Amino acid sequence: MLPSSARTRKSAFISLPASAGVLLALCQPPVSLSLLAYVALVPLLYSLKEGEDRRNFLMGLGAGIVCWAGLVYWVVVAMNTYGGIGIPLSLCALGLLVLYLSLYTGFFTWLISFLEHRLRIPVYLSAPVVWVLLEYVRGRFLSGFPWSLLAHSQYNVLPLVQVVSITGTYFLSFLIVAVNCLIYYVLSRRRFPMAYGTLVIALLAASVVFGAIRLSEPTKGTLKASIVQGNIRQDVKFDEAYKAATVRKYVDLTLANSRGSNLIIWPETAMPFILLGDRAGREIFAVPAALSSDLLLGTIAIDRLGRYYNAAYVLGRDGHIMGEYAKVHLVPFGEYTPLAGYFPFLREMSVAAGDFSSGPGHSPVASDSGKIGVLICFEGVFPEITNETVREGAEVLVNITNDAWYNRTSAPFQHFAFYVFRAVETDRYLLRAANTGISAVIDPRGRVLARTGLFEERVLNGSFSLRHGETIYVRYGDYFVFLCFLFLCGLLVSGALRGRMKKPRLRS
Repeated sequence: MLPSSARTRKSAFISLPASAGVLLALCQPPVSLSLLAYVALVPLLYSLKEGEDRRNFLMGLGAGIVCWAGLVYWVVVAMNTYGGIGIPLSLCALGLLVLYLSLYTGFFTWLISFLEHRLRIPVYLSAPVVWVLLEYVRGRFLSGFPWSLLAHSQYNVLPLVQVVSITGTYFLSFLIVAVNCLIYYVLSRRRFPMAYGTLVIALLAASVVFGAIRLSEPTKGTLKASIVQGNIRQDVKFDEAYKAATVRKYVDLTLANSRGSNLIIWPETAMPFILLGDRAGREIFAVPAALSSDLLLGTIAIDRLGRYYNAAYVLGRDGHIMGEYAKVHLVPFGEYTPLAGYFPFLREMSVAAGDFSSGPGHSPVASDSGKIGVLICFEGVFPEITNETVREGAEVLVNITNDAWYNRTSAPFQHFAFYVFRAVETDRYLLRAANTGISAVIDPRGRVLARTGLFEERVLNGSFSLRHGETIYVRYGDYFVFLCFLFLCGLLVSGALRGRMKKPRLRS
């Protein structure tokens, strides 16, 4: 039997990182206990031991496993229920994804403890910048997965969110980690960094004041949009026998509920077939003319070389195609299989019916309703994509998606939260059309003006206006991440110099 002190250490080894993982998951949608984000890392910081690098890495890894298992469990639902992949392989894919994402948390705890032990760099200085840099790398490396950043836990705290129009979303993650560090220093009775604490509190206060002023500015929609949520079951969506019924449903819903709209939006692959040349799709071209509206719809396109695209068409009021957009950033193992030429077995883990190709770029699509920046499904997770389409002239953002893949899990709620940030970052209205929840109209301040529920057949009508100009964040991108990198480099140099100066000189 273990001595009581050994049992206590073993219990702490498990409970502290597990607690941090639970708190990190609970602060994110759909639970959305936003305040927990400001203390979620405190148990993890408590668990670290000076000089025990391997142990500290395992603490972070353990917290990450608990957190990510609670956040992305829906991978099994998407792959097994609708992707036709068996439970064992689906669980294996989930395990690999959770382990990969947890490595970032493990590296976070290892690096900040290493810097404190070896270079005497205090955790409150290193942790915020290291966390931001790791989130940024996660959003770029291996196609990128910037899902559930720490900042996203604040999507419903709009006075605080407004600052991302200047700094970008990673700045909020920085503030949250900084507050965690300050609380940790107070609770652990370590020497409180007054200057640093004052700076963090000042940044938080300034962000909230800026947000309150920005929210007081009126935004008024002058154009009308109709977002058609067809609620087509995922298990029949691509069934040829249901093609005519799918077309009929969207046409009937639109004609009955979209009178007077400037822009009608159907979701991703609302028409799950090659629209051009298909007899089932002919009556679709008559809808815009009947309503004197533009129609943006998701479908599948094919080029002269036989390459398939997840695409969106804009049909003008004369019934002709005004423009099209092909999805650029594809979902690995969902729309294409990476490295399949080298590792054919990877195709067994892919839920794609066939590999799609990437589109040529993120240029907006012109229409009588303005220049539309189209974001298809996963693309809206990446702030750099919305920045690019706005820089190229997009006056309104439209996200079309099919979240039926995830059934009644947390994924649709997590996916929806990102678009509050995209609207605020770019100062654009964001119109979101989902095959089944959550469709929404979000104004440039992140206010959700109208939304649908999951598995609801509905036409959502709302107002929007065209916006011009560029926010500081759109113009300069993730400059704050670059500043964090420079700051970390400065810490490393100063820590190394201090270490050399403290080394005793050898007498001759």
